Amino acid sequence: MYGQSGDPATKLNALMTRLDTTPMRVGGRQLTRSLALTGVLQTLYDQSLWTYLDQGLTGADRGNGAILLYFADAYLQRHADGTYGNLWNGAYDASFCLDFYSPPDIAAYDALGPSYTKASPVFGPWSQYSNLQCGLWPVKVKASPDPLPIKDAPPILLVGGTNDPATPYQDAMNVFHKVDGAVLLTREGNGHVSYGSSECSHTYEDDYLINLTLPQPGTVCST
Repeated sequence: MYGQSGDPATKLNALMTRLDTTPMRVGGRQLTRSLALTGVLQTLYDQSLWTYLDQGLTGADRGNGAILLYFADAYLQRHADGTYGNLWNGAYDASFCLDFYSPPDIAAYDALGPSYTKASPVFGPWSQYSNLQCGLWPVKVKASPDPLPIKDAPPILLVGGTNDPATPYQDAMNVFHKVDGAVLLTREGNGHVSYGSSECSHTYEDDYLINLTLPQPGTVCST
């Protein structure tokens, strides 16, 4: 397994540093640091893909970046002819960039380096400038970016996974504290989103969507 002969985080950082200096040839293409981390990110979404994550990192460490590039292409919706799907080609930004204000000045993102690297030495530098695209998006945010408490709404079910690599559990907690009368269903386990990864969560969410029945406060499901 990857990292069996050493610390996996140290090996991963060393691999990414090598890709920064010398991108890895994969057929007629190159595996860059950015694409490699995109491939890693894709395989983190679902624990069933962790076997391929191990194979991808082991292969790249030995000079074969095909698996990581494959998963990067899957995440980015890259087709065999080099074209891309619509999700990351404007559709996502058209919605996401209206959720909060992003400064257009690149210096604002330069200043994020230390805090992002401290939060995640691997993914921090990779995502440091990710919101600059929203800062340059032609349609600007019109509403205040400050979170507003929600009062007098019908009962709302919130669901958060404790080890979700894409939408952290802390975000679910933050929203929960802003919504009066809400119930937070906690799914303990790995993977992104809870509906398809936990029969327990699936049942509670169906019951809410079909019958508007909420679980008891403090309910915990496992994956």
